[in-house]
Amino acid sequence: MAKTKATADSGRAVARPLGKRVRGHVMAEQEMKAAQETYSGFISLFKVGSIITAVVVIGVVLLIAS
Repeated sequence: MAKTKATADSGRAVARPLGKRVRGHVMAEQEMKAAQETYSGFISLFKVGSIITAVVVIGVVLLIAS
């Protein structure tokens, strides 16, 4: 007999397999992995952008000072 968890849906008890909870956990792990990859890409782009901005600022300051 399969494990189920009863939930209320419009006043009726509905049997739902517990396997969905496991699939939800796997989906959450996949979403977290995707989020971490996106965050890592953003941080890398931010670092490169900061360096380029600093170089441009130094160049502009040197042009203005001369």
